[in-house]
Amino acid sequence: MQVTSLLAFFVAFSVTATIAIAQQTDEAVPPSATEPAAPTAPAEVPAAKGPVPEAAQPATPEQGKDTELPEVEVIQKAPKPASPTAAAPQAKQKAAAPPPAATAAPAPTAAPTAVTAIQGPQVAQSGGAGAAREALDTVRVSPLGGSEIPRAKVPSAVWTVTSTEINREGAGEVQQAIQSQVPGVILSDAAGNPLRAEVSYRGFDASPVGGRPQGLAVYQNGVRINEAFGDTVNWEVIPPNAIESLTVISNNPVFGLNAIGGAINIIMKDGFSYQGSEVDVLGGSFGRAQIGVQAGVQSGPAAAYIAADAIADDSFRDFSDSEIRRLYADLGLKGSRAEVHLSLTGADNSFGVTAAAPKELLDLDWGRTFTSPQVTDIDVLMPQINASVKATDTLTLAGVSYYRRLKSNVIDGNLTEIDDCAANGPNAGFLCLAEDGEEDLVLDASGNPIEDDAVDDPLGSIERISTFARSWGGSLQAVEKARLFDRSNQFLIGASYDHGRVSYKTSSELGTVGDKFVVAGSGIIVSNPEDVAPRDLRTVNDYVGVYFSDTMDVTDRLAVTVGGRYNYARIVLTDLTGDFPELNSSNTYERFNPMAGATYRLLPAISAYGGYSEANRAPTAAELGCADPDNPCFIESFLTDDPPLEQVVARTVEAGLRGEHKSYGGERLNWSVGYFRTLNTNDILPVAAEQTGRGFFLNAGDTLRQGLEAAIRYEDRRLMVYASYALVNATFEDDLVLPAPNTPSGTEDCPGAVGPDPAQCNFVQPGDQIPGIPRHRFKAGFTYWMTPRWQVGSDLVAASDQIFFGDEANNNAELPGYVRVDLNTTYKVTENVQVYGLIRNLFDSRYGLYGTYFDTEQATEASTEGFVFEDARTITPALPFAAYGGVKMRF
Repeated sequence: MQVTSLLAFFVAFSVTATIAIAQQTDEAVPPSATEPAAPTAPAEVPAAKGPVPEAAQPATPEQGKDTELPEVEVIQKAPKPASPTAAAPQAKQKAAAPPPAATAAPAPTAAPTAVTAIQGPQVAQSGGAGAAREALDTVRVSPLGGSEIPRAKVPSAVWTVTSTEINREGAGEVQQAIQSQVPGVILSDAAGNPLRAEVSYRGFDASPVGGRPQGLAVYQNGVRINEAFGDTVNWEVIPPNAIESLTVISNNPVFGLNAIGGAINIIMKDGFSYQGSEVDVLGGSFGRAQIGVQAGVQSGPAAAYIAADAIADDSFRDFSDSEIRRLYADLGLKGSRAEVHLSLTGADNSFGVTAAAPKELLDLDWGRTFTSPQVTDIDVLMPQINASVKATDTLTLAGVSYYRRLKSNVIDGNLTEIDDCAANGPNAGFLCLAEDGEEDLVLDASGNPIEDDAVDDPLGSIERISTFARSWGGSLQAVEKARLFDRSNQFLIGASYDHGRVSYKTSSELGTVGDKFVVAGSGIIVSNPEDVAPRDLRTVNDYVGVYFSDTMDVTDRLAVTVGGRYNYARIVLTDLTGDFPELNSSNTYERFNPMAGATYRLLPAISAYGGYSEANRAPTAAELGCADPDNPCFIESFLTDDPPLEQVVARTVEAGLRGEHKSYGGERLNWSVGYFRTLNTNDILPVAAEQTGRGFFLNAGDTLRQGLEAAIRYEDRRLMVYASYALVNATFEDDLVLPAPNTPSGTEDCPGAVGPDPAQCNFVQPGDQIPGIPRHRFKAGFTYWMTPRWQVGSDLVAASDQIFFGDEANNNAELPGYVRVDLNTTYKVTENVQVYGLIRNLFDSRYGLYGTYFDTEQATEASTEGFVFEDARTITPALPFAAYGGVKMRF
């Protein structure tokens, strides 16, 4: 579809829009709702509203927060509060943590009659849109609730993404929403599937791909969801329509292991915060079809909520179709001083993840792939219990316990270095694997040599990786908000325990490379040489954390925060095959990480912040099992006997200014500008080995990530507009000599390099850029209400060039930057029905999100199409022009 077609689509959308239906009178709103609101009410007024007919306009700013024109998520007028004075105290109580919402929220005046097809879902003041708005003003400074403090008192950068922003464009993709709203975030795609995009914040990753260093701690309702084996984060497991808000916070070791770059804290909806029901259906380019549902209900002290969605997508790339099925449910009980929730997260997903492809293939067809099948199946089940008790008027106790089960099966087609044995050697007529000038005979599962004509040429392999992980644990926390020295003060203390037990199995099947580099299996499983022999590994990890934090108002303007966390990690690896006893190991890491910071209110709406913190990341079982350069692994596949790795320690300094300006007319302006500097000691780096498709992990000395972040956002009743810029300068700080087997301009013959002397290598020097991290990123966008029912919007993301993985010495051309523009529009047909459209990559920009190198000679030999490869660059192509449309119905 061309740009002209797109413009015609938007013009048609405007021309065919029906004249607005007369607004129905809300019989449930008492006359007192039109009385003047308290002067402090404007603080709660969100923006992004459109013009409203006079009869529907809120009489006061306080009421305006519940009668705002809808964005994609909100498709009709929400019920007004019973009175302006009933709603304002609730927001106050939520921020200061006194009586629970059960006593503060007079919801019965709007329910049960308000929960009808006319009114649609209600939003209680204790959560939902109300809590999402409140999340803009307060921040959890620990994974559990009760630790909220005003945003202006957080001594670090902090960004909140609400459910409205996640669903603003219609597709409800969490990673895209984080990218647009958080200046330092950019998306990468090592997996080769947009549905599994990884979040990179300031050069630290939260990725679903094994083998990627994980530098962000991610929590869901207080549970750390970095997976037990490799600390990976499966974003696609959580239904996006069930997310109430998420917060990206830096410089806070309270969030435990992996918080070296920061933490992402996800808060889910429940039946107290969301009431009503919704059905959302979307379809469009590349066979995309999805349906999402959610429903919530409250009856007295009990509430229930459920959300689910299903997605089928054929993808723009060959052999890359995906299916997603996921669910989130919550049952809650709330009394005057206690609240408990039982929730369940479940997912059964399958992804075609065809990873990077040679640039020369993509020049022929943007949908081409290289070496398939590549399929990842993920099955997750996580029940959890959250509870909180208000022990006194100032003391709140909170806790969470959980069980998480992950089943992951990966099928990974590859080229192979297995070939015919030398014709004049002792193994002539059989298959061999040559390494360091010597040939090892390849054996099948029965230990017999494999004849060289048993599998047709060109030879390939299919690696199978099976992971079965079970994790359980919990956290306890106490928050005391009693005044100290007659000053406002919040002290929190907590402890956590996480246990993980993983069964990890691999095997390699010989196959034949066919057209489009599709590998067809032969049924022959390789048992020797040991580099490709099956693995059967059990890993057990125990993580213990004890943390505290105190925030005190030293003066009316100055707030000081001090705290820290002690982390203990023990990772045990056990070989179950009996063939690799060197894999048996026990590794222990521990550290106390301090933090200190302060905020100072320069003016009523402007404050300064600054802080220092330390955090650590223990090596994962996957990294510990693949750290020997003399025995490299198929990354995310085979494990070898390896030396231990050192833990990563990060030291962060940051400072900045932020402001928030509000008006009684519903206007809101937020801005911030800040500097950050994070120095990693003993950073862990994945490195390519000489053998095709293999690599290993190593401690790569010090690395530095520093830069600037600036953002501004303006909202009024008709317009929302935002823009942000981030400079992320990520560099090596030590001299390194690393293998560079397929990298153009690599230095020949490198004695002293890591591993057995490679044929070529990179001489890395201090100041060289770390691969995969663009230095500059710019985002901008807007939402505008053309009429009370019709909204249009656009988002722009721009990123500068980045270094290819494998070019740590920065000797080659970079992966080019890009600019992507998206469009979205919504129209409210009736009080209960909304239609919307979304355009991704308006100008059909062709760019890569991830880049590395491959063996051109081996790929040429394996090509059945006679293709001769000369360019060693391989990239993950970004989604081209795509259009989607949907209908959202609420009841």
